[in-house]
Amino acid sequence: MEHSLDLDKLRNEIRDVTVEIMRLAGRRSLLARKLGEAKRRKGLPMEDLEVERELKQFVLEKCREYEVERRFSIKLLNLLIDQAKQVQKELEDH
Repeated sequence: MEHSLDLDKLRNEIRDVTVEIMRLAGRRSLLARKLGEAKRRKGLPMEDLEVERELKQFVLEKCREYEVERRFSIKLLNLLIDQAKQVQKELEDH
């Protein structure tokens, strides 16, 4: 019975962490939209490859620190960057 309780506790914790990741993803999307609006007001391009490169380098350093596997980190970061670009592209389309 104790084994089942441990599993339930771990599953609940994983669920909670997953929900927190989703909350943070939503917050990130909101920030990406605000950033896109600021870029548009200033007449700046939506994409800045140098900023992306710096972000990737910074995040990969943090992932090493947090012991998050590199390939997973890159995949996740690329998803986040692509999503932010999509949010900002929608601003250009309006």
